[in-house]
Amino acid sequence: MDTESFTVSPQQIDPLSWYTRPLVPVVLGTIAGLYSIGSIALTWTQLAVPLLDLAAVALILAACLTVQFRTRPMRGMFALRHALLPLALAAVSLAVSTVANLDSTLAVQFWWAPVGVATVIGALAPYSSVRAVLVYGAIFSVLCGAASNLAFLAPVRVWPPLSTSVIGASSVIIATVAASVFSWSIVSRTRILFSGAGSVVPDDSIAQARAANHVERTTVARLGTRVAPFLEAVADAGVVTEADRALAGQLARRLRSDLVDSANRNWLESIPVRGRIFVVDPERRANTMSTGQRSALRGLVLAALSNPTTDAGSLFIELRGHDDGSIAVALSLDLDLPEGRRSMMIAPYFLALQLAVDEVTWDPAGELLRFELPGTERP
Repeated sequence: MDTESFTVSPQQIDPLSWYTRPLVPVVLGTIAGLYSIGSIALTWTQLAVPLLDLAAVALILAACLTVQFRTRPMRGMFALRHALLPLALAAVSLAVSTVANLDSTLAVQFWWAPVGVATVIGALAPYSSVRAVLVYGAIFSVLCGAASNLAFLAPVRVWPPLSTSVIGASSVIIATVAASVFSWSIVSRTRILFSGAGSVVPDDSIAQARAANHVERTTVARLGTRVAPFLEAVADAGVVTEADRALAGQLARRLRSDLVDSANRNWLESIPVRGRIFVVDPERRANTMSTGQRSALRGLVLAALSNPTTDAGSLFIELRGHDDGSIAVALSLDLDLPEGRRSMMIAPYFLALQLAVDEVTWDPAGELLRFELPGTERP
């Protein structure tokens, strides 16, 4: 069973899509406000304390606006602690509306409060996992059922206790099911879309063997242009002079230096790109990255440096290890693009990195990408 689709929110897996924009809670809050005020206006004469009901509507609107405020761009990921305030406002609104209807003659099926609570759950859906939405819905379904019995169950009422509870909780139940299906479908389908993101990187052993062969061929070809004429000259002369010995020593030292440099170079520095990649990795942490992490980062580097607006030689990557085995990575580059187009260029690789690393952030103004690699065993 794909458990990650139940524990990851749509915002976490795709933070740049339309369904994570701040417009969602605003629209839902507007719908809740219009419905609630319209319902109160149409049943004004049946309400015991209609002004108190209007105060409850204001609390629902405040809950939706709280979600909107916390999910503005560059505010970071929406976490469980951020959902506590809007949920608390929805609970207080439900309690206030219950008190306002204790002595009213309104039928439970015309009560607006459960719809308002359901709207708050819907506003939280793009920023909450399926598991979180189910927890929210279960709690508020029980609260709405209990509040319905408290406010609307009286001898003169038509509905029995169970029916009253079901009617009162039905809006929240429907919203919970809809929000859960929405969250699950977005996360599961996006994971399938991103599962093949980036280029395929061979296993470490195969990659190392291919890199070694490439280095050997390149080095031999480069030095052969000097070694072959030297050996031919010695063979033609039939004698080895002191100058020949000195030149042979220089060639040997050059070959050894090239081989040592090639052995110390990590896979990031071997990516064939326009210009040079500056890598600061004293502990050689880049070689501990997984296949998915390498694919996402390699795709980002190739896309950035193949863009003609990128200054050649401006890409700087730094890797630092922590005591727990995790690796902090910072990547910066100079892009001569407006902020919007810059973000659009980085977006596909930013989203691919979301699946393979922790705490990935992008600062368009500073042209800096940061992320954290989970703890791994040192090779």
